[in-house]
Amino acid sequence: MIKKRYIYALLTIILFLTGCASVQTQQEWERVSAFTRERTGMETRWEQTEEDAKNTKEEVNKLLSEGLTEDDAVKIGLLNNRKLQAFFEEIGIAKSDLVQAGLFTNPNLSAVFRLPFGGGSTDMEGVGVLNIADFWQVPLRKKVASTRLETTILQVSKEILNTVSEAKHAHNECIALSLIRDETEKIKEQMEEWRDHLVYRQKFGFSSDFDIHTANASVLDSETELARVEKELQLTRVRLHRVLGLSPEQSDYEVVGNMSEGKWPFPDPETMISHALSSRPDTQMARVKVEDSRRVLDLERTRIFTNVEAGAAYARESDGAKFLGPEIGIQLPIFDQNQAQIAKAEYKVRQAEKELKAKIGQVREEVSASFERLSLARQQVSLISTQVLPARKGAVEYTEKYFNAMQLNMLYLLEARKKFSETERRYLEALREQRAQEIELEKVLGGVIPGSVKEHKGQH
Repeated sequence: MIKKRYIYALLTIILFLTGCASVQTQQEWERVSAFTRERTGMETRWEQTEEDAKNTKEEVNKLLSEGLTEDDAVKIGLLNNRKLQAFFEEIGIAKSDLVQAGLFTNPNLSAVFRLPFGGGSTDMEGVGVLNIADFWQVPLRKKVASTRLETTILQVSKEILNTVSEAKHAHNECIALSLIRDETEKIKEQMEEWRDHLVYRQKFGFSSDFDIHTANASVLDSETELARVEKELQLTRVRLHRVLGLSPEQSDYEVVGNMSEGKWPFPDPETMISHALSSRPDTQMARVKVEDSRRVLDLERTRIFTNVEAGAAYARESDGAKFLGPEIGIQLPIFDQNQAQIAKAEYKVRQAEKELKAKIGQVREEVSASFERLSLARQQVSLISTQVLPARKGAVEYTEKYFNAMQLNMLYLLEARKKFSETERRYLEALREQRAQEIELEKVLGGVIPGSVKEHKGQH
């Protein structure tokens, strides 16, 4: 009776320790989804079944059919980017590690049967033991695994922001290069028109060979530049296709949108730095790494006695006598007292603390630099739109007036018009750079620019 009770008690303990060992990721995924909504105002989806893949494809095709805006590009990227989807699997991997860290070591059961020679009864001895060192090591292992799961969630959050930034950059490049291509084609057509007019005037002695050669060179320059822009636009479309995770049959879509000067305000640099330090996933990861290294150190300090076993032993002698009693085993830390791993963990604590300080310095630099680059881009846009373009337009009006009065050579008019068209193109390139710097500032701040999200969405 005593033996049966002991066995029942042992089985109950084992079932209790293993009863909740399943891998569920719903709670972690809800955190990722909430982060996505907070930073982007949009949804993301972890594609895990064929039904998920089918729904995603239908939603993506619908968004593509209506013309791809910047918001659409972000939506599709969050749903369909292949790299991001691969990152989502890290959540399940890290959660599995957490569940594994909470599992106790399987008990050992051994039996010895001593068979007599020459007659007599068989002796039997059985031992069942548990590694009771798990009782103080498992809680610490779970803390370490929990911290690493937190790091994984932050890594996924960072990849979400990277995907959003990539989608916006690629969309901005497509819009800007399409407008620049149109402007370059316009310049080319103007050069051809002016060259043909000079050839016509040469018949009457009003144009020289030098004028014709100059005009031909301008046409060839514009053709070369147009070919370059068209090729760059094709490459940008390939990049956008990759960021959105589209298949070859999903390539027939129109990228729509425009570029504006976007004069929405942004806060002072110190406010943005403070915001970035509190909201960027990589700064949070650096803090979590410090916590993780400290928990690893606590765990290593408990591993001096790595194998402590306790259980029950049962023996039956050949004369029929039976014995039941406790079994205890311990590995003596005579040579290996885990001193090397403890020292390693201490070094990693100091390393993580120093890396956190370095990360803070890096964030301050990145935010300050991004702020200055955006400020410069805005100045360039303002300068071109308010001063350079009006000046070029005035030059065209002046040359037209005196060319019509037969007081200026047509080359002066051709050059003035060419410079004006080139300045219009420079203005588009300045808008392109300004938008690129706005997107980059959002990224280094952790997804949003404090105090300016509404203005930003209204401008773009």
